[in-house]
Amino acid sequence: MNIELKLVEAFASIVRAGSLTKAEAQTGVAKATLSRSLQRLEDELGVQLLIRSARKIVPTEAGLALYSHCEALLADLSGRWAAARHEVQELVQGGQGRLKVLSDNQFTTTFVCHVVKLFLEGHPTILCELDVAERADSPKLDEVDCYVCAAAPNVPDVIAKPVGQLSFGLYASPQYVASHGLPVTPKELTAHDSIVLRQSELPERVMLHSRETSQKYISRIAVRTNDYWLMKTFCLNGLGIALLPDFFVQPEVKSGGLVAILPDWKPEKKKIYCVYQRNRYGSKKLRAFLNLLTESMSELDRLNSYTASILPRTRKS
Repeated sequence: MNIELKLVEAFASIVRAGSLTKAEAQTGVAKATLSRSLQRLEDELGVQLLIRSARKIVPTEAGLALYSHCEALLADLSGRWAAARHEVQELVQGGQGRLKVLSDNQFTTTFVCHVVKLFLEGHPTILCELDVAERADSPKLDEVDCYVCAAAPNVPDVIAKPVGQLSFGLYASPQYVASHGLPVTPKELTAHDSIVLRQSELPERVMLHSRETSQKYISRIAVRTNDYWLMKTFCLNGLGIALLPDFFVQPEVKSGGLVAILPDWKPEKKKIYCVYQRNRYGSKKLRAFLNLLTESMSELDRLNSYTASILPRTRKS
């Protein structure tokens, strides 16, 4: 049996007030409406709940039993509603809850980790989850608040907001340069080995630009992988020249593990996006994270401090 909540509220207010007139004054609901609600409730339950007289209304035994349950029900409902309202307002205002972020792997430890740290300093009651994209256990886009990426997915009801641009350059280890020489023009890259990122950074798809002209990036592919960290590791170990994000290799360049190749020749910059479901932008915590992410882009080069190591080469005699 489904009893409407307004019938329960009408019955409780009548018993509490002791008359329809007083109940009308206390609740603002017309006496006729209260009376009809009471009649419906009695019809639903099949019992008489109140004895009506000219001066007052007295609960029957059944009415008294029901009234005790109604007051407990309404008190519990009021408390739960207050708690739910507070939680919803806190979530919208960004005071608590969970922020789930997905990120391409080249941004995770090098950039997004730092932004999450700054965000948590300003929102200590929010639980943050940061996952790397394109892994077997990676969450789907509709399961996260936002996705930091270099290629915005083409799916409906998704906003892809540009938060900055990423510059790329060619890099190699000093060992590779010592063994293979230093190219001084893009055409000389054809005699060199390259480490490429599968699907996107293939040399034949990339144009290198100088102030005066442009040239295709053509070289021999020595290693192909789907991970920027692997590209950088192979590059550090002298397996070839790699086209890598400039910010991503700054620690290795400063430490001498990598050197810039043809620094005056660069491909087009890539946009970095923060992607999120359209219906999630009402969340204040997401807007705060998005603003912080955009502001931190100006510090991108400085924020990366994770230096990859050169693996020692050992050979069996």
